[in-house]
Amino acid sequence: MNHRTQLPTEPEPEASRLVQAANGSRWRTAGRASNGEQLYVLDGTPLDTCPMWVRARESELVDITGGPLTAVDEGAAA
Repeated sequence: MNHRTQLPTEPEPEASRLVQAANGSRWRTAGRASNGEQLYVLDGTPLDTCPMWVRARESELVDITGGPLTAVDEGAAA
């Protein structure tokens, strides 16, 4: 008889995506907040050393940059 508890598996980390804000600044996705909202860091910031409290929520970026974030085609951006 097997009475092991099934532990939830952690989801695969999402691939980082590049976006551009309305003011022209470029940001990279950097995980999610506890409420599920997308988090971002300035493009070029090392994600593995950037603390969660430094990351910006999507709603904050839209407010402070003056408009929505748009996806950047990284192949064309290179």
